[in-house]
Amino acid sequence: MIFGNTESLSQALLPAALQHLLSRPELSLEALRAQADGLYELEGKQLFYMLSTNDTKPAAEMRSEFHQQYLDIQLVLDGVEGMAVGPRLVNPEQYAATKPDLYFTNDLTAENQMNLKAGDFVVFYPGEVHRPLCCVGAPAPVRKAVFKVDKTWLAQSTWL
Repeated sequence: MIFGNTESLSQALLPAALQHLLSRPELSLEALRAQADGLYELEGKQLFYMLSTNDTKPAAEMRSEFHQQYLDIQLVLDGVEGMAVGPRLVNPEQYAATKPDLYFTNDLTAENQMNLKAGDFVVFYPGEVHRPLCCVGAPAPVRKAVFKVDKTWLAQSTWL
């Protein structure tokens, strides 16, 4: 997991391909805020993002999740989002996907809390447990971008 803010990308020490991705002018905080909610492909199914507005809920009502094929880059555009995070699962193969590359777990490993505000992002690598959309205080709307980066795309990226 990597945590950072779009105003100081270089301090997050991202892999070069992710640094380049989040530095693109059309993916700046302001540009993303101007786009409508929806799914946007950058390089087909290997690299895409979703913009959505959701209401946060108490952490006890949310489910912990992880992915095996994609990295998640979750970027808060507006509002505040609590997120429970945890380490990689020891045996992720024991879980069945409920949707393509979406696995839920009741494992209590995602119990470390972090709060993200506008401009904050977190990168989750395959197998890293996270519980997004948790409220900080009272439930409230949060708008965010979730970038899905195929681990094969990242491994083959030519951005150095």
